[in-house]
This record gives sequence, structure tokens and C-alpha cells, in this order.
Amino acid sequence: MEKKRKKRYGYLFLSMLILILVIPVAIQRMSAAVLDSAETMGSETAHVYALNEVAVTNQYETVLETLEYQLRPENRTDSYEKLIQQYLKFADEVMGLDDVEAYVSVDGKIYAATYWEGDETFDPLGTQWYQQAIEADGETIYTDAYIDVRLNKTVVTLAKQIKGTEDVVAVDLYPDHQLEQERKQRLPEGTNYFLSDSKGELLKYNLTVKSHEDLQEKFDEIFAGILNGEFDIYDSYIIGVDGVKRGVYYYKLDSGWYSVVTIPYDTLLESYEGAWNVFLGIMGIFVVSVIIFAVADYRTSRKAKVYNEIVGVLGNSYYALYQIDLKSGQYTMLKGSDYVRNRLLQKGEYSQLLDIMKELIRKEDYEEFLNTFSTENMEKLVQKRIRDFGGDFKRLFNGEYRWVHVQMLYDESLQKGTVVLGFRDINEAKEHDLSMLELLKDSLDSVDSMAKSKNMFFSQMSHDMRTPLNGIIGMAKLAKNHTEDADKTAETLSRIGQLGNQLLELINEILDISRMEEGKLEVRSESFRIKENLKELAEIFRLQTEETEKQFLTHIDIEDIYIRGDWGKIQQILNNILSNAFKFTADDGKVEMTVTEEKDSNSKYRKYHFRIQDNGAGMSREFLKKLYLPFEREVQFGAANVAGTGLGMPIVHELVHKMGGTIEVESELGEGTEFEIMIPCQISEEQVFLQEEAKEKGGNEEAFLEGKKVLIAEDNMINMEIAQEILKSFGMEPEEAWNGKEAVELFEGKPAGYFDIILMDMQMPVMDGCEAAVAIRRSEKKDGGTIPIIAVTANAFAEDIVSTQKAGMNAHVSKPIDFQILKETMEKLLKN
Repeated sequence: MEKKRKKRYGYLFLSMLILILVIPVAIQRMSAAVLDSAETMGSETAHVYALNEVAVTNQYETVLETLEYQLRPENRTDSYEKLIQQYLKFADEVMGLDDVEAYVSVDGKIYAATYWEGDETFDPLGTQWYQQAIEADGETIYTDAYIDVRLNKTVVTLAKQIKGTEDVVAVDLYPDHQLEQERKQRLPEGTNYFLSDSKGELLKYNLTVKSHEDLQEKFDEIFAGILNGEFDIYDSYIIGVDGVKRGVYYYKLDSGWYSVVTIPYDTLLESYEGAWNVFLGIMGIFVVSVIIFAVADYRTSRKAKVYNEIVGVLGNSYYALYQIDLKSGQYTMLKGSDYVRNRLLQKGEYSQLLDIMKELIRKEDYEEFLNTFSTENMEKLVQKRIRDFGGDFKRLFNGEYRWVHVQMLYDESLQKGTVVLGFRDINEAKEHDLSMLELLKDSLDSVDSMAKSKNMFFSQMSHDMRTPLNGIIGMAKLAKNHTEDADKTAETLSRIGQLGNQLLELINEILDISRMEEGKLEVRSESFRIKENLKELAEIFRLQTEETEKQFLTHIDIEDIYIRGDWGKIQQILNNILSNAFKFTADDGKVEMTVTEEKDSNSKYRKYHFRIQDNGAGMSREFLKKLYLPFEREVQFGAANVAGTGLGMPIVHELVHKMGGTIEVESELGEGTEFEIMIPCQISEEQVFLQEEAKEKGGNEEAFLEGKKVLIAEDNMINMEIAQEILKSFGMEPEEAWNGKEAVELFEGKPAGYFDIILMDMQMPVMDGCEAAVAIRRSEKKDGGTIPIIAVTANAFAEDIVSTQKAGMNAHVSKPIDFQILKETMEKLLKN
């Protein structure tokens, strides 16, 4: 027994000796193995979180690539700002990207979805993102992080050169420094996570105990070690911001960013901290060893579970995932639909998977699917290092075909020669895209229709302008041939005046359309007696009916008061509609105008209702839909033979809405038309109007312009002769200059104060009117900066008026000159 016990103790002693000798070496190697395993786990964790960031940046790259395609010169269909706004709205609806800032540099000028203060002077050509994009030659680039001066926020810019141009489109990504709570919870315990750009500027982290500046300072140390390769050794470490010894693991993204995790050494080695207690007793060593390995296994399993959950989250976007070995032609089903799982094994021949797909993919799409995702084609894509490739097909789900996106994913981290095919249901998004494309097609059709309408308009306008011009030329010849017949000459001159007014009305309509498009159609506020003015207007049209058998009935049931508004615009509206009513009504027809008012004792405004009816040609229902579009004219039945430009009703519609009113119309072909217009006007005190009227009369009675010297710059002899005669009739003393240079020399050659006012044509030889006005304003003469200068020119568009203002002119009077307006303008400027 004693011998057996000694033998047993011998074995025990021998075991102890073996353990004493072996355990330290084993523990040391175990620690090294754990650290080596931890390095693999840490690197995988950094990789997984990098994939999360890639999933986010891929959405921004998708936005950028789509905008680049749409902004190519051959594809662009609208203004840069509008195209960007429309696509960002689409990105918000489809991908949930509501914070995207996108813009494009075109010919050195910036265009953005939202207004940038100072973008008119901003030079994008010197920016980092522009230069990197040009150097990248069509590839997407990521800038390093920098501070957005507009928002004072950290920003990373993704940019891409627009194909075939030197222009660049860019998208701003504003990283949130704080990691999302859901992703924080998935990190291994005690783990710190950092995301930086290629230069080590922090973009995101999970720490909140330190300021951003402190964390950046610490990360600079970590980043320098990464660049130097210090952390490529399995047992390397740093001292973290919390003073804890930590292992460092990282993964570099294609964008140049770094995904970095640091794990406390205590966490890595905590399972083995008591290993050295083996020397306290043989039994303790065995127990501790068993516990250590059990805990280690549990910890490893738990971390593996966290990793699998992360991979599972990435796979949630796909209802099916298959790993394809391109060399062996085998598939592995990572995730599959019920239909496929019931018919295929988890692993098998890829050809079997394609046969199942043939049952599901729409017949007309399957051939393209087969060619696209054959092992041969996918191997070519892998050789070209194309990591993300896919297409859209219709797939059968429960008897219904739905749009599915099939995507081939390739990365070096996968087993060599393998790719992953992911299948994602995109039916709602695809249907929305198709509807947007249909809407875009309709918009293009509308633009094409508008262009055709404009061409028709210019053709009609050319005819309408030639008609009065031919009449004026013909009447002038008649007047020349009948100079001895005073009555015949007077009649001819009267008809020339009528034709001239018809031509002027056509030009004024074109100018009004131009002002409408510029948003510069102005409405004045003046006092006038509405009932009296309406009666005078009605009387003008009543006189026209005397030449025909047409009936013109008026019912003006309103109070005779003074109101404030723009009578000229109201008159223009009524003239247009009444003129149309008379034009499109036969000689035995009837036109009726009824005016009523809507009173409110608690308001300073009254609503005036104008109803104009006729039993003329009427309009079709189709034409009513485009009645207020420029250049449109009704061409059915009798309407086709009546002259017109198609501009009157758009101008009427704009004027009514400018004055806060409404307009409605009902019409039937062959039955007639009825317009109902409402315009609100402010009540004006009678004495205010009387004072204005008295002031106007007093001003007219006074010969204010008598003896005033006026310098006329005009290169047309007839215009100069007419202007001189009219100005002399005002009692003024005109002096002539035949171009801008003569006008400047004549002004500078006279003493200060010699001329009281200057009338300046814009288009003249040698020096035009704007150049001459600038020269006079810069003159060293005492009155060079103060003498009134009036632009008297046929250039009457909004941009022409702006040009005269920039040149320093005080007012603008359009040709043909209304000399009463010219007189009032001169009096106003000279009095001021």
C-alpha cells in the first residue's frame, strides 16, 4: 500500500514537475496564441465596421454617379439647379438621404440645389475636390475631412468629373462624430472604435468621455503607428485615453479611410490572469486550467455570435445570398427564399441554381440574366476588379412578377475565385423610377410642344407685323400721290396712325411677355374714378359697333367713387377681352359687359366683378386647357381666319393675378364665350384724388420746359427731325449730336449748366448711348454726375432698361415716342 502510495506520489510529483516545467511555457504560448487570435478578431471587427461605412458611402456614390450621368451635356434637359433639386428629392424619397448637399462646377461657376451665399464669386477650380476629380479622370474621389465654412461642420466631399467635360459634380458627406447607439451596443465590451480619413482626421468614434480635440490628439499617435507598421505585430499595444493597455486593429477602405478598433489587453487576457497561480498547487492548476478554457470558449463563442449578427445585419437588405466558386462552378446558399430552399441543397452545382432561376425569372429577361451572371462573365468582371455589378429583372413571387435587383459582390477578403450574388426586392423603388421617367418624357414632350408653338408664333408674328407695315408703306405712297387733296391726305394719315398703333400694340404685347418671364411686370397704385372710366371705355367700343350690326350692351352697377389701383392695367385687361369678343363675334352678334361690386363695411377694399359675354365663335374644350399659354391660338372654324399672336390672354391672366384677382372662363364652339373677372381695389379718399388731379393740372398749365436747353443724341435723321419739332413745341431749345462721341464732346465743350437735360439713343455708330452716358458721368465737369439723362430707344426689353440704369441714365422712354410721357418724364426729372 505504502509502495503504491509512493508510486502514486511519485506520479503526482512527476506530474507536478512536468506541470511546473511545462505550464509556464504553455501559458506563454497560450498568451501569444490568444493575442494572435485577438488580432484576427480585432481586424475582422474593424473590417465589419468598415463594411457598414461602405454601405453608407455607397449610397452617396450612387447619388454622385447618377447626377454625373444626368448632368452630361447630351443628357441634361433642365437647369443645373433644378436637375440637382429633383434628383435629391428622389434620393430622399427612395434612399432616405435627407441631408445630401450636392453641387456642380460648370465652366468655373458653381450651381447648387440650395443657395450659397457668395456662390457668384466662389471659384471652384482652386478647390481640393475639383482638382482631385480632374486628376482622377472620371473616377470617384474622396477628399480628406475639412471644415465647411458655411456650416462650420466637418465635411468630406465626394467628387467625379462629368464625362466629356472639364466640369465636376460633387456631394458633401457630413460625418456625425458620435457612433450610432445601435452600433455601439454591438462592439465587444470595452472596445473603442475610430473612423478617420486618409490623413488621420477623425470622422466618427464611440467615446464621449473626452473632447474631440483630446481624442484627435490621441488618435494622431495611433495613426502614426499604423502608418509605420507598429501594429502589424500581434503583441503590439498602446496606452489608451483611459490609461488602459490596449491592442490596436485596423482596416483600410478603398476610399482611403481607416476603420480602427482598440481592445483592452485585460479583456483579451482576462481568461488567463490566474494561470500563474498554477504554482500554488497541482489541483488548483487543473481547476483553473479547466475554468480558463471553459471561459475562453464561452468568450470566443459570444464574440463570434456578435460577428455573425453584424454580418446578418448587412445581409438583411437581401432576401437571398449565394456564394459562387467561379473555378469549380459550385454554389453555397448563405440565405435563400422558401421556394429555392425547398428545391436545392445548401451546396451544389451552379447550373442547378440557374435552372431554378429559369422557373422564376420572367421569360424575356432570363436570357440576359444567364449571359450576365454566367461564371465566364463574372470571372471577367473579377479580373477587371469590378467589385459591384448588377442588374434589374422581374421575378415571380406568389404568382406576381416583381422587380428584383441582382448584384454581384466581389472583394479580396472573400475566398479567392469566389463572388457573392445578392437578390433584393426593389419593386416599389423601380416602379417609382419608371413613373419618374415617364413624367420626364411627358415634360420633354411638353417642351417640344412649346418649341413648336413658339415657331408657329414667330411665323404668325412675322405675318402680323408685315401686315401693318405694308399698309403704312402703301398709305404713305397714296398720301404722296394725293398731296393736292387735303381730305384724302388727312384720311390716309389717319389710317397710317391706326396701322402704327396696331404695330405698337403687337410690340407692347411682346414686351409684356418678356417682362412676365423676367418677373418684372409691375402694377401701379393711383387714384381714379372707376365708374366714369368704365363708361368712357364702353363708349369707345360702342362707337366701333356703329359700323356693323353688332349689339354692345353694358350694365355698370357700381358706386361712383374714387379707388386706388392701376387703371391702365385694368383697361388693358378689358380692352383685350372685349376686342376678342368683337373679333370673334359675327356682324349680327351680341357682346355684353356687366360690372358689379362686392362691398364690405369693415374693409378698405372692394371687389369688382366684370362679366363679359358674347355669342361668337367660342372655343373648344381642348383649347381652353391651354388658353393662358403663350403663342397658343384657337384655329377651329371661324377663329382660324382672325389675326392674333396668342399673347393677349397670357398677359391678361398674369395681370389679373398680379392685382390679386381671379379669372374664369366658360366657352363652347359655335355658342360663344363668357369671362368672369374679379379684381380687388382699395377705396381712395376723394380729396386725395382731387389734390393729385389739381397738382397735375397746375403742372400742365405752367410752361415749365420753356427755354430749357436739351442735347439730343440720335443717328436717324427722321427721328432727329421729329424730336426737334416736338421739343421746340414745348418751348425747349434742342442741340443735335449724331452719335455718342459727338454727344460727349458737345457736352464737355460747353460750360457747366449749359444743358438742362440729355436725350440719348442707345444704338448709334462710333459710340453707343450707354458708353456715352458712362463717359458723361465720369466727366470732370461739375454737372457730369447730376444732369438728367433719358434713354430714348427702341430697345425696350427688361435687360435693356437694366443696361441704361447701370450706365447712369435716370429714365427710359421707348420708341415710338409718346411725347406726352416724354414731357412728363422731363418735367419730373428737372423738378427733382
